[in-house]
Amino acid sequence: MRYAIVSAAFIVGASAHGLPVSVKGANDVIMPGLSVTDGTPRDCSSNGCGSQADTTILRDREMQQNPLGRTQGNGPVSAESAIANFMGTNKATQKNSGQSGVGQEDDLTGLDKVKQKRLAERELFVRGLLDNLLGGGGGLFGGGGGDKAKGEKNNFAQETSVADTSGMGAQKGLPTTDEEGNFNVIYRQINQDGAGPLTMECDGSSCGKDNSAFQDADIQNNVPGAIAGLSLATNTEFAMNCSLPQGMVCKAQCGGAQNVCVCRMRNNTPAGPFGGSVALTQSQGAVKRAVAYRLRKRYEVLKRAKASSASSNSLEKRFKIDSDESPEALAQADANEAADDEALEKGLEKRFKINSDQSPEAVAQADANEAADDEALEKGLEKRFAIYSDQTPEALAQADADEELDDETLAKTS
Repeated sequence: MRYAIVSAAFIVGASAHGLPVSVKGANDVIMPGLSVTDGTPRDCSSNGCGSQADTTILRDREMQQNPLGRTQGNGPVSAESAIANFMGTNKATQKNSGQSGVGQEDDLTGLDKVKQKRLAERELFVRGLLDNLLGGGGGLFGGGGGDKAKGEKNNFAQETSVADTSGMGAQKGLPTTDEEGNFNVIYRQINQDGAGPLTMECDGSSCGKDNSAFQDADIQNNVPGAIAGLSLATNTEFAMNCSLPQGMVCKAQCGGAQNVCVCRMRNNTPAGPFGGSVALTQSQGAVKRAVAYRLRKRYEVLKRAKASSASSNSLEKRFKIDSDESPEALAQADANEAADDEALEKGLEKRFKINSDQSPEAVAQADANEAADDEALEKGLEKRFAIYSDQTPEALAQADADEELDDETLAKTS
């Protein structure tokens, strides 16, 4: 009982303790998480030392206004600003307020070798995490890593990755998914209440500005932790396998980059939830796969709508007699139905009638014509949604947009 009271007090008094520090794409590009801030200490775990300043607080009520949450050190998180820094178009590197930091005021122009050394060390560390996760694969889904990520201590002095990677996006682009829509995220647990498991949502259209644009996404290898987002790990980093939602197309313009998706993740600790966000884009194959999925889903919806419409015109509904209808109205409805049935019957008879004086060749031609008509009818919707392998992502995206417009028009007129 005494232990339970102490634990509750600890939880209530806790602060932000875990964040995604980087995202690695199938193109081997590594980009800092969107809330990562240079100068944040990485060799301590208490709130007093400042190690929690760039961890994001992601509470439901706050995400209505700030979908990417806020940090203690820098306020609301902006995907636009973080991506602009990575693309090299941001004039000021993000830093924590009230701290000396090593943000824009540190002149690194003469320290390229030091910067490159840090980047190389960071890449080796990330690859090591992925090797542990994937059983030596070193890449996306290279092995059987299980359903929980394996962590590794990382106590470097302070964060420098924002300045170190500034402008890298202009040369190499954003991290991309693989052809299946998968990517890797490195999550740093600062102390006990920054643990997993994490949940993730992704936004493909608003650059992280519209809370309603986020959709549930999958994390295959999650950060270990108890139900309340607690574990004993501190200053430990975990590699996770993540996937964009099926059918999501990254199409936001954000921070000087095109076709951007923003994904946020958080744990469920009572003091938080805590977490952060990352930005990425899709490979060409992933775009095609996503658009094909969306079009198939829309085709299925239209098929169900068509089936529902046919059901609504069933004999039972067509001949339903309401108690308040007059005898005259019922008689007229019956006459109308009889006329419709007669017209339908004559239409079919006319199409398929074979006169006794027709030659075998004429009969064969009529049969071929009917088969062609049936095939054209069957392919009516399929042709609209066909995906050709040589289509560009732009053409697929345009086709998807056209279909959405058609569906919206159909819904308004129905």
